[in-house]
Amino acid sequence: MIDASATTTGVGHGKVILLGEHAVVFGHPALAAGLGATVRAHASPGGGTLSVPAWQLEAQVGDDSLPGQAIGRLLDRLHADKTSLDFWLESEVPARAGLGSSAAMAVAVARAVAARTGAGEADVLDAVAAAESVFHGTPSGIDAAAASRGRLGRFDKQHGWQDLPLASPFELCVGLSGKAHDTGALVAQVQALCESAPVARKLIDAMGDLVNAGAEALAAGDLAALARLFNMAHGLLSGVGVSTPELDDMVHTARLAGAAGAKLTGAGGGGAIIAFAGEHGEEVLRRWRAKGYYGFITTIGHV
Repeated sequence: MIDASATTTGVGHGKVILLGEHAVVFGHPALAAGLGATVRAHASPGGGTLSVPAWQLEAQVGDDSLPGQAIGRLLDRLHADKTSLDFWLESEVPARAGLGSSAAMAVAVARAVAARTGAGEADVLDAVAAAESVFHGTPSGIDAAAASRGRLGRFDKQHGWQDLPLASPFELCVGLSGKAHDTGALVAQVQALCESAPVARKLIDAMGDLVNAGAEALAAGDLAALARLFNMAHGLLSGVGVSTPELDDMVHTARLAGAAGAKLTGAGGGGAIIAFAGEHGEEVLRRWRAKGYYGFITTIGHV
């Protein structure tokens, strides 16, 4: 049994969506991967404070802030007292950058609480879904699945997450635009577009087709084909209005620096892009920095 006075810890992973963002909301599959970058939550006896120094976030569980509301709802699902624990989080995942920070936070906190209460992983995921609904309205569930597993997988609403085999890890450049976004608002924007202009739904369906092609490319170890699909996907995402001048600039800069493929990842409207750069990775990062963007190289298939 856990000592009630002890500090317990939980970990959640950041994520990138390789293909299928927005399409997954409409029932199509998506390809995603958990990152080595994590959020680590420490739960200790206290009065219900939530502190994430890396995000300059200070909140009270259950207050009017989105993080406070989300963690409050999470604790309700886990039948835990909102005012008996303090949470201090270490984060390697940037906030509001399209890298699944809210899901990583929720998974980390839920696991830290579960270590005290004995709740199972199914209870943890249920609590994470409740927390994510505060941030994203009706989330697809892909962020929570990637945050809890940290692996490469295929996700759809009907079947959930399925791990995908990977012959060997590969590297991606991740670039941050520096512009925060609101996932819930962007999802609603795309849904409204499809209702007002039904032809936009064809772009969504095409995104789903790219996911199937991407899974085939991964199974064959054909990363060049996957990179080409990145370029097609970015065009479709631009077509439904979720790219920005900054994201387009980062994508084109990466390609000019030698990346074989690049696209926005996540909801868009700011946030991040991912690029297959191979031996040109450092040059991609250098050119991004010259334009005022931050980037890093991450390995997919680290676990």
